[in-house]
Amino acid sequence: MKPVSEYRQIRDDLIVWNSYNPECRTDCSSTAIRTQEGFVLVDPLRLEEQAVERILWEDRVIAVLLTNGNHLRGSLYEKERFGISIYAPELAEASVPADYLVKTGEMIFRTLKVISVAGAGPGESAYLAGEVLIVGDALTNLDGLHILPKKYCENPELLRESLQHLCLLNFDTICFAHGLPIVGGAKESVARTVEAEGTPRDQ
Repeated sequence: MKPVSEYRQIRDDLIVWNSYNPECRTDCSSTAIRTQEGFVLVDPLRLEEQAVERILWEDRVIAVLLTNGNHLRGSLYEKERFGISIYAPELAEASVPADYLVKTGEMIFRTLKVISVAGAGPGESAYLAGEVLIVGDALTNLDGLHILPKKYCENPELLRESLQHLCLLNFDTICFAHGLPIVGGAKESVARTVEAEGTPRDQ
């Protein structure tokens, strides 16, 4: 994929960007969130140098963070560019060259809480920072908000239970690995989707 030049600033500490990926034939999205120590890139697509400079100003990137074992994307490039480490969920260790493995319930970078989303892909995890929730494949916002289709799930019923647990968290904004973020009323949108779809779709 070509480096991405455009991004969307949701607020001072939250930025997203996206691009169509011909290899997986879908839109992919990435998130940069500022922690107390600097920016963390979540499931990063490679950014053009000028875009990086505009995002950072005088800040810095401290890590790459993956939501599952399928989202390496431009992580190796960003790791070399910034001299940083790749963090990934512990159950994704066989799928990605992670430097550090994170566990569910752990608080990383003093800002992001790790939350297991079992039943989706390998090691699927979400990250909660205040009222912002960042998810991987478990939920997508392409042509509407949907649960990951059954054919991609390790366990569809377990995924639904995991999503019900997410609905108990307090978040107002949600960022995705596939699709644009929902800003305002995100928790209610997720709850309606989980209730309406019941279990993950066949397609």
